[in-house]
Amino acid sequence: MYVRNTFERYLTEAEERQLFRYMQQFSGDLYARRDRAMMVLLRQTGVRVGSCARLTCLDAREALRVERLVLRAEISKRGRGYDVRANKPARAALRELLKCRRDMGCDELPDAPLIMSRHGRGLSVRSIQDRVRKWCLAAGLSVQASPHWMRHTLAKRVMARSTSNNPVAVVQRILGQSSASSAAVYTMPDREEIDAAVELAG
Repeated sequence: MYVRNTFERYLTEAEERQLFRYMQQFSGDLYARRDRAMMVLLRQTGVRVGSCARLTCLDAREALRVERLVLRAEISKRGRGYDVRANKPARAALRELLKCRRDMGCDELPDAPLIMSRHGRGLSVRSIQDRVRKWCLAAGLSVQASPHWMRHTLAKRVMARSTSNNPVAVVQRILGQSSASSAAVYTMPDREEIDAAVELAG
């Protein structure tokens, strides 16, 4: 298996398509639907897994109302709250997660966990990590991805497609990072760029 360096811990566009297309085959399974929506939310917003696990029904409803997902200080790393745009795929994922709760027979109380386990409790960080690994393995990906890879994947896509004069600052803001140096890692060449350069040199 190809072992990536830290700055390469993201899904390529081909890997992302492979993963989500595979998961779509199981749309008739409630927990597969939950997992896919959860992973889409991670990918589209870049939220950390700890914050994702602590999102509530109220957080989801507010995000759908204002089209921004607010990461409250109490669920954010080092207590630094921030908000991120809830784009169309993210909003669809939030609606699906709320629907999955209803299909599980869970009451939609404002402070109740958004992402539920089959045992009627909020899905833990460890369980989210396990679910992401399971699906990546089942989809036949050659990498052992974690939920944090979804955060890196969003950052890589923004860096590649941003028209801003300062895409690093854009990524920093999206990810709620306190330092631009943390976001600068996404400017480093990735495996796709290196392979393309070798092809052009041949």
